[in-house]
Amino acid sequence: MSIKTTLMTSIGQKLLVATSGLVMFLLFLVPHMGGNVLFLFGPDLFNSYAHHLHQLVPVVIGIELLMLASISVHMATAVRLVLKNRQAADHRLSQKSSAERSLAAKLMPVSGVMIFIFIIKHLLDFKFYEKAKTTLHGIETYDVYAMVLSRFQSDPIHLLFYVGFMIAVGLHLSHALQSALQTYGLYVPREGSKIKLASAVIGWGMAATFAIIPVVAFIK
Repeated sequence: MSIKTTLMTSIGQKLLVATSGLVMFLLFLVPHMGGNVLFLFGPDLFNSYAHHLHQLVPVVIGIELLMLASISVHMATAVRLVLKNRQAADHRLSQKSSAERSLAAKLMPVSGVMIFIFIIKHLLDFKFYEKAKTTLHGIETYDVYAMVLSRFQSDPIHLLFYVGFMIAVGLHLSHALQSALQTYGLYVPREGSKIKLASAVIGWGMAATFAIIPVVAFIK
């Protein structure tokens, strides 16, 4: 069986979803969270991080292209799987399975779409937003700290939008991490599983970390 044929099977499709999701998690979400947390330590450290990141433009562009490919594969394959499962599932068995699934699992398609909308909004807010300049240790650089402040200060609607969409991130990650490990055969769902607990803690912990940044910016 060719690789292409294998990837078109149900198992192959699940492997594509799991792998593309883990690529985005490890190469984007984790480093992005680590960088964003520096906002909490003041403008010098945060702007210094942004300045050094700007020096790595070729690397950043490469990662962004990989992220674009990963999210395209992830969404297209996930939609195909959802439609295929709904068409193939017996109505009675489907109801039983649905009753046993967690809320996060049931809302995976919804939270996935919400995250995609959030990514577009986030890019419009920060990636393509005109940035002011500042001086950092005698070097002119972008004042990314001031940009973040300007987007959230005195704007409760904007704040609620970001915090609300972080709930979608928490829901998605809390199930996605354990689901990916299950796809790779490293996890068997059961009550009291440490992997299930770790998935929830990591997912909601990351969502809360991302959410605290606009909250701090709003109250400054």
